[in-house]
Amino acid sequence: MRLLSTKQLRILHTNDLHSQLENWSAVVAWIKKARFEAEKSGEDVLLFDIGDHADRVHPMTEGLRGKGNVVLLNKLNYDAVTIGNNEGMTFTKEDLNQLYDDANFQVVLANLFHKDGDRPHWVKPYQIFRTKQGIKVGVIGITAPFYTFYHILGWRIDDPVESIRSYIYKLRPDVDFLICLSHLGLTEDEKLAELFPELDLILGAHTHHVLPEGKKVNECWINQAGRSGKFAGNVKITFKSFDRDISINTIDVRSEEIDLKNRDLGTEKELHFLTGKAETKLERSVTFLEYSMTVDWYKETPLIKLLAEGVREWCQGEIGMVNAGVLLGNLTSGNVTYQDIHRICPHPINPVTVIISGEKLLETIRQAQTKKMVEFALKGFGFRGKILGAMIFDGLTINESVESPISFVQDKDILIHGESLSKKRLYKLATLDMFTFGHLYPAISSNKEKKYYMPEFLRDILAWKLQLSGKL
Repeated sequence: MRLLSTKQLRILHTNDLHSQLENWSAVVAWIKKARFEAEKSGEDVLLFDIGDHADRVHPMTEGLRGKGNVVLLNKLNYDAVTIGNNEGMTFTKEDLNQLYDDANFQVVLANLFHKDGDRPHWVKPYQIFRTKQGIKVGVIGITAPFYTFYHILGWRIDDPVESIRSYIYKLRPDVDFLICLSHLGLTEDEKLAELFPELDLILGAHTHHVLPEGKKVNECWINQAGRSGKFAGNVKITFKSFDRDISINTIDVRSEEIDLKNRDLGTEKELHFLTGKAETKLERSVTFLEYSMTVDWYKETPLIKLLAEGVREWCQGEIGMVNAGVLLGNLTSGNVTYQDIHRICPHPINPVTVIISGEKLLETIRQAQTKKMVEFALKGFGFRGKILGAMIFDGLTINESVESPISFVQDKDILIHGESLSKKRLYKLATLDMFTFGHLYPAISSNKEKKYYMPEFLRDILAWKLQLSGKL
């Protein structure tokens, strides 16, 4: 006689914390409570993170090169994680190869390789978990394939769909429940659900959507829990078990808001310790300033001019172009440390060169000087500031006698190294990678002749330029 029983599984998940660690102790408190309640009711519990936990915008992540984030994940006993673009593309290859050395969880990631085709030692394409109740859960991980950037950093990133296809077919007969940890974004997750009906659940990230009750595509559920630790995912599955045969009965998918006032005191102490440890590492001296250098988002100052000059020189461009809003504060006179540089320039932004025609350059200059662009509150693309601010150039000057509006500026009003801009000539423009994404500056983002400079961030170039200036 076959015996019928019920088994229960709770899956808790986080994504896109982006090192907003001021919210982390509240996330920990929520997870501890949810885990306790689930286990008390007889459920098995698995805990996953779907990437971009580490973001070098925070001094703790910067100073410890992400290893502090791993400590935090260890403390909460995560079962598996995948990586996001912040782990994959803002750390050097050496740093990423060492990031998970002390992890007590598995990194699942099917589409990242060394250039020779070998899989990194810290990665498995999938993991099978067998719970206390005997439920076999297969977990596959994939991340967004920013081919150019991974290649520059020394990696090979493969098409995520093709990377998981064979593993899905391999795992499906051997597991009771199949999950994909996907740092691809909601639209891509919907496509995965259409392509692979074998998947039971996709836990997503990258596009920062909040799905309060999940989303069902065919028979596959998708969930994603926002950004910055303000939400977390809570999925409850019940199974019917006939002897050794286990099948899904019900799935309840939710993303729940975190009570940011409810904190975990042990985590608060750990964060204080880790941040102090990181700040000690960031105290190395960069230079000594005889006088303070200020920032003004609405006009050129010596500090932002120095950065524009540094970007041009670093990339060996003809023109440097940097927005004033990329610097968030002043440098005071005296000893300047790397922590000071990180404080005023925390963005994970790299320099880039674009080969651009004089006509397109003129279009960009006109657009950049408008009030709309100066006061544009950009979100995303690595920018962590408030507004774009005035556009500052090096190697290029605009005739100050030109009357408003800026759309009246003509090629004869612009000098590049003393010569009038030529609409037909091609120029090597050194600027910020964020201008090559989206539709912020179409004349730049639509350009196919781009060269990205990695792994150095803008702050590394600013530190380099300050050191050079101090030796003059």
